Amino acid sequence: MIACITAGVLTIHGANILPTSYVSADKADVSIRTWYSGSTIKVPELKPAWTLRVDSGLVEQSQDTGVQAIAEEGKVFAFSGNKLIAVDAQTGKQLWSYGNGSHLNPIITYDQGIIYGMTTDKKPYALHAKTGKLKWQAQSSTYVDAGERTEALIPTSDTLYAINGSTTFAFDKSSGKLKWKADEGKAEGNGTAYLEEADGVVLRTFFVQGALTSIQLNAYDKKTGKELWEDFGQGDALKIQDGIVYSIDYFSPMLTDYQSLPDRKVIVNAFNLKTGVKKGSREYMWKLAGEPPYSYHSGDAYLAGDKLYIEQGDKVAVYNFNSYKAGEGPLRSLQRPDGDSLDMLGVVQERLLFKDATGNLVGVKLANGQRVGWYGDAPVAHIDVYGNEIYMAQRNGTLLGIHMMTSKPVFRVKTGADLHEATLKTNGMIIIQAEGRLMGVKVPATMQ
Repeated sequence: MIACITAGVLTIHGANILPTSYVSADKADVSIRTWYSGSTIKVPELKPAWTLRVDSGLVEQSQDTGVQAIAEEGKVFAFSGNKLIAVDAQTGKQLWSYGNGSHLNPIITYDQGIIYGMTTDKKPYALHAKTGKLKWQAQSSTYVDAGERTEALIPTSDTLYAINGSTTFAFDKSSGKLKWKADEGKAEGNGTAYLEEADGVVLRTFFVQGALTSIQLNAYDKKTGKELWEDFGQGDALKIQDGIVYSIDYFSPMLTDYQSLPDRKVIVNAFNLKTGVKKGSREYMWKLAGEPPYSYHSGDAYLAGDKLYIEQGDKVAVYNFNSYKAGEGPLRSLQRPDGDSLDMLGVVQERLLFKDATGNLVGVKLANGQRVGWYGDAPVAHIDVYGNEIYMAQRNGTLLGIHMMTSKPVFRVKTGADLHEATLKTNGMIIIQAEGRLMGVKVPATMQ
């Protein structure tokens, strides 16, 4: 019978019946199966101590700069019902709420017992973290008539800086009074979230467009907001020491024919912090292996303490930043795991960490260059590292707790969510940020 059907002929009671038409299924031009094992790692499942519904701003690949929650001093601060609330991190009990209706933007930060936020009309405010009582509400708005921009609140010792695109606003931290604002017009709203304050100078970076588009480093007087100097092509400060700013030159490599030449270098320029006068330059050089055409990528750099890590093809070279000598080679070189396709993240627990193309975390041990990896059992939504603790939120609705030093999963929590924000930690609790809810979970001793 099956053979007859396949041939297009059906036999019933000895009679041959030919179908009037023959319909076949369309064949896919390309068929790819992406498979993962699901929840196959066998570890204890922990139950949240509490779960809280919150306003969710999580959207895949969204550029939204809002914050779903932060955790500080044993409390969790989040938005629920368009109000800012504080809950006890151990119990999930609500401690206070602030705001009426929808007049608060989901942008908050914490510093020295104070929560700083932003209203929908772009006016900063300050609350006492313990009580939720208003300390001040700024009268000046940081509104900029433009589209989607980088927004951030950055508190320092006596100033609250508000970033909106290429404009910087400086508010008195104790009163909320606007001291000054400054805009980099050439950036046309394209500013980064980088801001650093040192010795009465405020540093910021912007993306400036021209014949060639590049990052630009600006310096402002902290008291007045007057621009002191700028340098096109320079990035965030690697280090500020003894009145000198060290910054990577990103512009010069753009003028090199990298496809035909194997020669590479990272240039670190040194500027007087207050005047911008160039005090010196360092060149860390190497050659790529193989034949042209070569990669355009010139290598990222990361400074940890006095060690400068520079990606050099399939290696990472390590230099002593405090004792530079022209033409001197690196202290050592580490093999990059999986070649040159990874993003360097930094150093944690004597391990140089990278993110691979799938979002997983891999690394090399600084002691011996051995490759290490930390893996779950589903695609990754978000990974956060706290010393020995790695929290891997996955897109199969679970979060894994993994021990950094052993690379072994320790526990699992069911979140029921696809997307996750950063896993927070305070007072022995982790706060899982799933879509539309927070979960408080006590960190087991086995994670230490």
